Amino acid sequence: MSGAAAMSGMAATRLRDALEPARPLYVQPADPMASEVLMPALRATRSLDMMMGYFASASFAEIAPGLAVFLRNETAPLRLIVSPFLTAGDFDTLTQDQEALAAFAQRILVDEVPDENLLVRHTLECLAWLISQERLVLQIAVMRDALFHPKVWLFQDGDDRAALHGSTNLTGRALTKNKEQLTLSRDWKGEEPRFHVDRLRQEFDEMWAGGDADCLVLSLPDAVQRKIVKNYKTETMPDELELSHLWRKAQGIEKPVDLDQPVKGNALSIPSYLNYETGDFAHQGAAVKAWEGAGRRGILEMATGAGKTITSMICASRLQDEVGKLLVVVSAPYRPLIEQWCGEIREFGVEPINLPAAGGPLARDREIKQAGRRLRRGGSCAEILVVSNDTLCTEEFIAAISGLSVPKLFIADECHNLGAESFTQNPPECFDYRLGLSATPVRQYDDEGTAALIAYFGEICYAFTLEQAIGKCLTEYDYHVHFVELTDAEMAEWYDLTAKISAQAWKIKRGESDPYLDNLLRQRRLILETADDKIDLLARLLDAEVPRSLQYTLIYATDKQPAQLGAVNALLEKRGVLFHQLTQEETQSREKTARILADFQEGTTQVLTAKRVLDEGVNIPQIKLAYILASTTVKRQWVQRRGRLLRTCKAIGKTHAVIHDFVVLPPGMATTSDGESLDQDARKLVRSELERVWEFARLSRNGPATDGPYEAVEHLQAIANVWGVEDGL
Repeated sequence: MSGAAAMSGMAATRLRDALEPARPLYVQPADPMASEVLMPALRATRSLDMMMGYFASASFAEIAPGLAVFLRNETAPLRLIVSPFLTAGDFDTLTQDQEALAAFAQRILVDEVPDENLLVRHTLECLAWLISQERLVLQIAVMRDALFHPKVWLFQDGDDRAALHGSTNLTGRALTKNKEQLTLSRDWKGEEPRFHVDRLRQEFDEMWAGGDADCLVLSLPDAVQRKIVKNYKTETMPDELELSHLWRKAQGIEKPVDLDQPVKGNALSIPSYLNYETGDFAHQGAAVKAWEGAGRRGILEMATGAGKTITSMICASRLQDEVGKLLVVVSAPYRPLIEQWCGEIREFGVEPINLPAAGGPLARDREIKQAGRRLRRGGSCAEILVVSNDTLCTEEFIAAISGLSVPKLFIADECHNLGAESFTQNPPECFDYRLGLSATPVRQYDDEGTAALIAYFGEICYAFTLEQAIGKCLTEYDYHVHFVELTDAEMAEWYDLTAKISAQAWKIKRGESDPYLDNLLRQRRLILETADDKIDLLARLLDAEVPRSLQYTLIYATDKQPAQLGAVNALLEKRGVLFHQLTQEETQSREKTARILADFQEGTTQVLTAKRVLDEGVNIPQIKLAYILASTTVKRQWVQRRGRLLRTCKAIGKTHAVIHDFVVLPPGMATTSDGESLDQDARKLVRSELERVWEFARLSRNGPATDGPYEAVEHLQAIANVWGVEDGL
């Protein structure tokens, strides 16, 4: 959902999402056409047609990652019309002599690439599979004493179409080295680009059907197809990772590669720019040594923003150096976090395997087996699988990993999530080395789950608190507490629910769980979380800000009722603030999430509105100002939220963060006058608010100031004392 610059009502397709950030014109080799257009388009398109003056199968290496996704996701064939320059004699021969045509086509597809090169072998393997499975349909366009010279890529996804056209042929040199120019026409961008797409589509369709009188189109001879298939046929479709390795090596490979030797480019290595043993990030080096000293099993308790991901990859890299070959499995709870992990891993020189993006169980199993095969054959020193927690706990996944006879490391991000029975009842015991990461590994109200985590991963071998991190790897912050009162209607609803809860009070005292009672308690808590006056207070606070100062702002709303987020968005819309919401709905699309975050990080979008999706791991260091409308009683979540806001960002000159916390107390508690004691659940709510406010206040830089949060803490403590809330500060 967008703000002042609202998008059109038509739902965007994957293709539109993928190509929306792209430029309309690219001049090569200076401009990154392949990474900004070809790769995203190939991953998103439902169909792909091409007309090329020149073609070499080696070009598949340049577009391999995107091409692999297209082949995996779609069943439509890749259609290609291609021709070199022909003399009149060649024209006559090709139209009459099929053997000559076969030799000609073989020269195009095979002879331009040396057989002995590893790159050639893999490319031909892909080509053989494409042809044998009829996923590539190639026709040769022949013109008399003239050039067949178009260079056109046609993409389509639903009603959205795009054409990439210009001077670039489908050859490796044209895609990476030649001085070329290409135009990207997207039919949703207006009348002129729509005309370009329509005209190029018409030209392709006419030629493919043989309707162009000036050009003879011939099918690729069976003899050529069978020869390739016979020599290089493989039953397994080349996967994205194999092609991605090929793509990277293709940038400079010249000599044949011995498949029995590890590929140096596919090994973990610690980036030279990382200083993890001295300076502000020396805690990372200390954490690595602590884990190694614990036998490479243990939990790192590190504040959000302290660099748990980087620390774990340093651990993995050092372990790989010792054992030679290493399979790493990283688990993360959410899709955005999985994507973020993949980006961090690439910095260490290995292309990760994103298993959720691979598809269903069969696709995941294939990826795992291929990773194991590369390790066994020496084609790789390290393979890293990034999985969701749901996949991690499946029998199929555990069986597949257990079947690989290589050293294995398991890294669990936000490992506190794995204290649930779904993991502890059937944990994967096949891992030789285990590393748990969390800012809050101790599970609140769940001693049994915490004990199970420690039994599996090992003890907490290193701790680095938020207090230690602030001023080093995290920025300082100001903290402002705002008390919000309930409306008359909300108070009436509170008292009505309280009466019903009181009738069930004996169950609370006995610690018994009851669905009816649990629902009543949830409804009552929601009244505090979604209090209407929070929106009015937010409006006043926003109006007090200079509009320019709202840049890099985050607003947290409850995840239990969509109306609050909708009200926040409407408030921003009314004030002309450029914003975008980021919820689970938006994060279903990798391209959309990346675009939203990029717009925010670049300052194009001023405000992000969010719910729980940002609680764990998502890194947006630019955030300088935050409004927390809804807080949770779960300590882990509000600890993570604060850490999320304190990440440093030199790029925007971030010196500190500012946090506004909205606090609502049960009715009658706004003053310290005597009254009836609260029931157990209400006392728990008050205790949680007091704990959070004090924890935020004590580390803030404005705590003791005249208008600082210590005054709010004292007010809350006084109320808690009067109302019989035990375990105060």
